[in-house]
Amino acid sequence: MAVKTVEERLTVAEQQVEENARDTEGLGGAVLELGRRMEQGFEAIDRRFEIIDRRFEAIEHRFEAVDQRFEAMDQRFEALERRFDRMEQRVEQRLDRLDQQMSRQFFWVVGIQITTVLAMTGAIAAIAAAALGS
Repeated sequence: MAVKTVEERLTVAEQQVEENARDTEGLGGAVLELGRRMEQGFEAIDRRFEIIDRRFEAIEHRFEAVDQRFEAMDQRFEALERRFDRMEQRVEQRLDRLDQQMSRQFFWVVGIQITTVLAMTGAIAAIAAAALGS
């Protein structure tokens, strides 16, 4: 192999540098294009996330509305429960009064029956005494 002169070497080196420069320019453009496309992709992803965020916010508002409805229903049920408790107390009080009245009336009825039995026994005894005594 023949030894190349400095000029030949320099020419080869310059050609390689020029070739590398062209490749680098093309590579730089490709990198810029890739960066632009990636930026567009990130922007599209950001828009999609914003849409998803808005959807989640809408769902969250719906859940809040449902929670408020359940709270309102809970309050209504609590009010109904208090109302039924008051009604139950009134019914129990009325039943207690009825029980007391029935107990008093029972004692009166038993007393009247005993008095009637005694009066009839006395009347029968008086009739028997009068019949025996005559």
